[in-house]
Amino acid sequence: MTIIDTIKSLPETLKKVEIADLQKQAQDFAQETIGTAKSTYADVAKRGEEFVTKAKGLKVDDLKKTVASLRTKAEEGVEDVQKKAEELVDDAKETAKETVAKVTKKAPAKPAAKKAPAAKKAPAKKPAAKKTVAKKAPAKKAPAAKKA
Repeated sequence: MTIIDTIKSLPETLKKVEIADLQKQAQDFAQETIGTAKSTYADVAKRGEEFVTKAKGLKVDDLKKTVASLRTKAEEGVEDVQKKAEELVDDAKETAKETVAKVTKKAPAKPAAKKAPAAKKAPAKKPAAKKTVAKKAPAKKAPAAKKA
């Protein structure tokens, strides 16, 4: 299939699009993108040169002083944080004590809980009694019924 055949097969709406207009838009976009890339590159190159200049001017002693200063500031910061943490813990403990006191003061007095009865122990075994033969009692006679 040739380009001409492809163009002929396009719908009527696409045939009305002017290729020259699309080409101009594409070129404008490309020029704008190239301009942005150039300015960004120039900015990065300038910053890189400034960094190199500063790095060349640094001495080891300067770096040591800066590190020592930063270490001191960090240690002070840690001490401050530790003090604040301790204060917060103390405040939390005090608040907890106050809350417990309030709650226990407001709670109705409950009678002392009854203790569960102790488990009964098996009674101690008594020594076995001597076996005796039981005697039978004489049978009682029932009173005679009265005749009427």
